[in-house]
This record gives sequence, structure tokens and C-alpha cells, in this order.
Amino acid sequence: MRGQVLQSHMECCNARPDPIAVCLLSLIFLLCGTAQAAEPESPPKVSVSAAAMKELQELAIQHNGRVKPFDSFAWETVDRLTGSARFRDEDPVNTILSIVAHPDAWQEVPLLSVPFGPLREALGLGRRTTHVSYNELISTRKLMRMLPPIVEKQQRSEKLTMLENETMELFDRFVIFTSLIKQELHLVPPSKSGQAWLPILPAEEWVGLISALREGNASSAQRAHELVQRLQATNPSLYPARWRLRLEVIYNHLGPFRIARLFYLLAAVLLLLFAVNVQWVRLPGIGIGLYGAALLIHATGILTRVVLGGRPPVSNFYETMLWLPFVGAVLALVFERIYRSGFFGFSGGILAAIVLLLADHLPLDPSISPVVAVLRSNLWLTIHVLTVVGSYAPIALATVLAHLYGWFFLAGGEQHPALPSLSRYLYRSIQVGVVLLSAGIMLGAVWANASWGRYWGWDPKETWALITLLWYLSVLHGRFAGWLKGVWMALCTIAGFFLLLMTYYGVSFYLVGLHSYAGGSAKPMPPLLIAYLLAEAAFIAWVALRAVNLRRQPV
Repeated sequence: MRGQVLQSHMECCNARPDPIAVCLLSLIFLLCGTAQAAEPESPPKVSVSAAAMKELQELAIQHNGRVKPFDSFAWETVDRLTGSARFRDEDPVNTILSIVAHPDAWQEVPLLSVPFGPLREALGLGRRTTHVSYNELISTRKLMRMLPPIVEKQQRSEKLTMLENETMELFDRFVIFTSLIKQELHLVPPSKSGQAWLPILPAEEWVGLISALREGNASSAQRAHELVQRLQATNPSLYPARWRLRLEVIYNHLGPFRIARLFYLLAAVLLLLFAVNVQWVRLPGIGIGLYGAALLIHATGILTRVVLGGRPPVSNFYETMLWLPFVGAVLALVFERIYRSGFFGFSGGILAAIVLLLADHLPLDPSISPVVAVLRSNLWLTIHVLTVVGSYAPIALATVLAHLYGWFFLAGGEQHPALPSLSRYLYRSIQVGVVLLSAGIMLGAVWANASWGRYWGWDPKETWALITLLWYLSVLHGRFAGWLKGVWMALCTIAGFFLLLMTYYGVSFYLVGLHSYAGGSAKPMPPLLIAYLLAEAAFIAWVALRAVNLRRQPV
């Protein structure tokens, strides 16, 4: 009975638990005898040969609405369970196979991530205990007791608290782990297109492979090869091409965006040295060379995701954090070719490096997930999203330049020789951002009229995008009319970036609307974001106080 409930839950809803399934599963575990939680030991691991690993990495599996290599499934599942793509620095494929081969032992391992402090307290865990074992959740039964009231709120369409949302997230991890120990892996292609892939059990080849891995048998490579051949022969027309599976495995292990951000950072350092007149004739050439290499690797990574996903490169929040720095880096390179100062190259490089670093470390889903048909087939919507997200790039670029202006102002006052050039670069960047943001808003209005019969609906994203646009239009007009000069334009640019953050991040995760990724569900604000906002406010106050003091000094 428990297996049937879990299977129906996984098939019907891969992301958010079904309320009925939650209630049934909670009741079952409350009525079941408690499991005895043992002291966690080092879990048993399977030994996978290089040949077997290669075969298994490229094994096709249907997961979360997409057919992908087993390697991607393993990376995504381990990351979902533990909060990290690797568990104890082990290859994710090896971790998944170890769980499947030794389910009883792995049920004792603190594997399931519990990142939210109040939830740890509610479960009776220590304040520094960040992970809990499957058996501990069963034995204490505290998680299952917390679920029914949450389900009742969901049925009444009430907004969940942070604690309730995190409780459901932990339940998701519980269900995913259950599917692993029950070997509910959809590896068998269906007979007809459009049908769901079938579970691998009780396929003889799979059972033999797991037994060989469990026993450390040298025949595992041969068994893995036979399994792949058998699955391909089941329906060759539906089985993905080998090159596509291999390309995704290479993408997973190469990590193009990690390489790109390193090159961006090195290029930014060299171009800043060039901008501040460090005398070395090869400095700009090496800097631009590294910058170009980073841009090429960055573009290759985005193009690979487009090929693998068969959709535009901005279909989830993670992908917007790849597209935004790419547009910023391209624009910075164009400006650098025009002005040849080093400041644009530094700004584009440091912007791309920081955003790619955040994309890799923030709790975002990096998987190449499918999108609904309307987002995949509507050309105007795709252009609108690409344009709007792209418009954030020159504004972010201007914000970096504004920080440079502020630091040089603090160092040398209004007479610093770099300030006139930086003021002009700042102005040009904002101009491009305003043009792109205006175009993106208008394209969105056209698409909204075609979809919902209205051009404007005061959706939170629409409203905040308009506020951001009006702010930067005011900055441009203030500079043109002479109201904003020098350091005050730089400070207004930085202040406007708060509005851009609300438009880009805040609306997506904290407000309810058509553009919300989290549906307005309560989420803890990242400590890094809080620290940034406080540091930025302090920087603005510091520079503004310096400017006021200089103005008060006698000439």
C-alpha cells in the first residue's frame, strides 16, 4: 500500500506533493511500527569500473518530464536530496547506484538536507544538524505529524508560512529517496511516442547489474553494456541519440560556466590594471584575449543548453543568470572596442564573474527542465523575455561603473582624472539599458494583449519594471538637464539597482503574479542578499557624506 501511494505521487506530481498522497502517507507512517535508528556509519559504496561508469552515465532515463542521461538524473537528485551536487565528494552516479544497491544501509545515513533552522527545531534536531536520515524521519514521526495541517491549508488555497514550505520541501526529499530505494527508475522506452517511460524493474539485466555492483563483480561493465543495448532495442525510434546523451554528460562534467567565470575574473584584473595606467605593453592584449575566451566558453555553454533542451535559454531563473552576464559581457566588449579604456572590460568581466558565481552557489535549479508549450512555441514571448532580461545587463554594467566612480571619488575627490570618462561611460550604459527595458516592456504588452486580451494588468513584474524604467529615465533626464552631476549620478545609479533587484529577484520569489517562480510562497531571504543590501547602503552613505563635506569646504 505504501509503495502504491508513493508511486502514484511520483507519477502525478514530480515537484509538489499531492495533498491526498501526503495525508495517506502520513497516516500510514503514524500507524506503522517505528524503525530503530542506528548510529550513522560510513555507508557502503559500490565499485564502478571506468567502462561501466561510461555506459551508465549515458543511460537514458525519463525524469521530471524530460528524457536525459542517467548522469544528469544523478546530479539533480543528489543535489535535491543533500543540497549539494556531490555527497562526500563522490561522483553522483556512484552515490545513486550505492543507494540502489544498499538501500537498508543508506536509510541510516543523514542524507536529506534540512537547511531551515526552525524546521530543524520542530523535528527535534540540533541547531547545527543540517541533514537527517530517512529512518530518523520514520522513527520520530514528527515530519508526518506536521503534514496534515499543511495539506488542509493547501486545500483552502491559503498561503503557507516559511516553516510550512520548508516542511513540504523536506517531504519532497523524503519521497525522492523512497523512489530510489524502491528502484522506481523510468529507464524503459514506451511502445508509442507521447507515453511515459516504464520502470526498469523487474528487468533481468538491471537486477543482474545491481547484483554485480553490490558484490564488486568484474562483470558489471559487460552487464551495463548489455542493459544499454537491450533498452535501445526496445524502441530505437524513441531512444535518444548517443551523441546527445554524451554531449550532456560532457556538459555536466566540464562545467563551462565555472571555466568562463575564472577567465572573466582574470581578464577583469588585467583590464583594471590597464585602466589605471599600469605600464605593460601586453596587458590589454592578454586581458582582451582572456575576455574573448571567456565569452566564447560562456556562449558555448548557453548554446549547449539550448540544443539539449530544445528551447530558449531563459526558461527558468537559473538560465536568466546565464543570459544576463552574457549580454553584459558582449555590450562591455563593444564599448571597450569603442573607448579602449579598460573600464568597460573590467566592468563586464567582474559583472559576469560575480553573476556566474552566484548562479552556481545560490539555491537555484540548474537542470535543463522542459517548459510549457506556450513558452516554447510563442516567438514574441521569447523575444520579450530575452530583451527584458538583457536590459538588466547594461544597468548592472552601469552599477559597476558607478561603484568605480565612487571609489575613485573617495580616493581623489572630484579632481580624480578618471571621473570625467567614467561619468560618460555611465551615461552610455544607462541609455542602452533604458532602450532595451522600454522595448522589453512594450513587447510584453503586445504578447499580453494577444494572450489575455489586455496590454497592461498591473502585475507585480510589470509594475516594478515600469518603476525601474521611470527611475533610470529620471537619472538620464537629470543628467541631461544638469540636475544630476558627477558623484550624485553615480549614487542614483546604485540606488536604482535596488529597484532592479526587486524587479528581477524580489518579484520572482516573494510576490504573487504571472512572473513569479515561487508563486509568492514565503522563502527566507538569503543572508548574502541581506549583507549586500546593508553594505551597499553603507557605501552610498559614505560617498554621499564625503561629497557633502567636500562641498562645504571653502574653495
